[in-house]
Amino acid sequence: GPETIYKFGIRSGERAEFQFAKEHTNLHKYNLDGLKETVAALKDTPVYLTIDLDVFDPGVFPGTGTPEAGGIFFMEFVESLKLISQLNIVALDVNELSPTLDQSGASTALACKVVRELLLAIH
Repeated sequence: GPETIYKFGIRSGERAEFQFAKEHTNLHKYNLDGLKETVAALKDTPVYLTIDLDVFDPGVFPGTGTPEAGGIFFMEFVESLKLISQLNIVALDVNELSPTLDQSGASTALACKVVRELLLAIH
């Protein structure tokens, strides 16, 4: 059920969405605060990990259909991998890249680095 969902870095949504998430999921708005405690609690649990690339600040990742100021930066993500790699990740996905929204290619490059770092961390 939704109580098994942990959300980090959510910066935008409708009031009803936030209210539902607050009541039914484990919501950590705006940043990665609480990740260490969550990893400790889930260490022996099979985890499906989803990385929505719009968690990154649009200054470094403009190639998404849902840009929202105040996101994380790549090195924050790399630091979070030290924790995430302790989990029993059984599957994962990475989404929210829209290459046509970033003609520079920087978003695509960052997305590729995210996938590479994730695979190295869980290997």
